[in-house]
Amino acid sequence: MSDLQCAARIIVVTPLGLGDVKWLASELYRERVQAVYAADDVPDTGPVETLAEDLGVPCHSGSGDLEDGSDGLQDIVDRHRGETVVVVRGGAAIEPVLMLVDADGTSVHSLDENV
Repeated sequence: MSDLQCAARIIVVTPLGLGDVKWLASELYRERVQAVYAADDVPDTGPVETLAEDLGVPCHSGSGDLEDGSDGLQDIVDRHRGETVVVVRGGAAIEPVLMLVDADGTSVHSLDENV
């Protein structure tokens, strides 16, 4: 990774956070999301596809292991430098979080923070 590259902005959502897809899409609309990815551990991709459709972006279901440090997540980071994408993966969190990934590492923030 080069220090000159912009951070990839990864909005992490769990299946529990997809309870109200319309509301989530309206919250994420201002983020200018480029794509939505779903990990293999997401049991129902219907809400993921609906989120992508509501955001007007491509949906990539069955994207493999997208946990922190995985090759699958690193591929997404490398592909989307300077862009924002949504990654839906297993977990218990209800609120989405924002991961910024760049040459200095990864930082995690609330979506409400100004970063």
